[in-house]
This record gives sequence, C-alpha cells and structure tokens, in this order.
Amino acid sequence: MPRPTLRSVLLASALAGGAAMTIALPGFGAQMDVDVCPLEPLTLPLFDATPAAIVAASPVATPDAANPVAVVDEAEIDAAVEDIVACINTGDAALQYAIFTERYLAEQFADPTVAYQPRFELDLSMGPGAGEASFELIDLTGMAPLEGGRVSVTVELAAGNAMYRDTLILANIDGVWLIDAIGELDPAP
Repeated sequence: MPRPTLRSVLLASALAGGAAMTIALPGFGAQMDVDVCPLEPLTLPLFDATPAAIVAASPVATPDAANPVAVVDEAEIDAAVEDIVACINTGDAALQYAIFTERYLAEQFADPTVAYQPRFELDLSMGPGAGEASFELIDLTGMAPLEGGRVSVTVELAAGNAMYRDTLILANIDGVWLIDAIGELDPAP
C-alpha cells in the first residue's frame, strides 16, 4: 500500500469534497505553538483578489534567476524545512498554508473541480483549529540545486502512525524558502 503524500494531507480540505481545514489524525491531539512559525500568515482575499487561474498560469517561481543556486547550503535548507514543519504544527491554517509560494497555492485552485477556493477561504477565516497532528521531521536527503535558484529536497515526516516521504521543490521568496512544488516519489517506498 503506497504511503500518503504530504500534499494529500496538507491540501485535503481544499480538494473537492474535503471536510475540514485541520490536519487531524486519529488519536492525536497536540498542543500547538503558533509562536514557533516564522512565516507571515496568509491573509484574505487570497492572491490580492486575483483569480487563481491567472496566478497559477504565472511562470514557476524564479526568485533570482540571475543568481541561481550554485551550491546548496544544507544548514539553510535544514532550517527552512524545520520552519515549514513548525508552521504545519501550529494548527493555524493561515500559517499552515503560508509554507507555499503563491503560484503553487493558486495552482491548486485553478480547476474548481479539484479544489474549491471559496471553501478554503471560509475555512481559513475560521482561525486555528484544535486537535491537530504533530509532524516530526525524520530525515532530509537528496538536496540539489535546480534552475532558477530553486532547491530540491526529499523529506520524511512522521505523524502518529503515518509516514510521509515527498520531494519538495523550494524557492527562496524574499529571503524565505517556501514550497513551490511537491513531487511524489516514484515509486513510492
């Protein structure tokens, strides 16, 4: 049986038919600490009221194409992924989704049959949830520079009895590393 992907957990409520914004796993209730997430929370309206399809059609984030990453600073990427996990663990959807570039998040809403933006915005406006799962960073491997200054890294996370292993494509946007794409491992371990 394939492992669930981090994308499927984080975007579960936004996907058509999703029920709740919270990242909840059975039998898990952790006290969340919003103060540990260094990112600015998402605000409404999303994308400054620009339709998601227009934002999603923008080119893949290339924050500094003139200065592509020549060498991956492993300590910097480790810290960025730890920050991402801390934001996921806050229980606050506005911080949980702040880990994505605007383009990647908009891409999820470009097709309303896949993800429903008004539902997401309603859930986002409800504030922090309770009983969230606590994710633990298990491993980081395969860091590699990509074109346009992006970095690829494979992360393994644990939450409850579930394990997640995905390749994240990170883009440095205004000095902050954000998820610009999530590539499922093929084949899944």
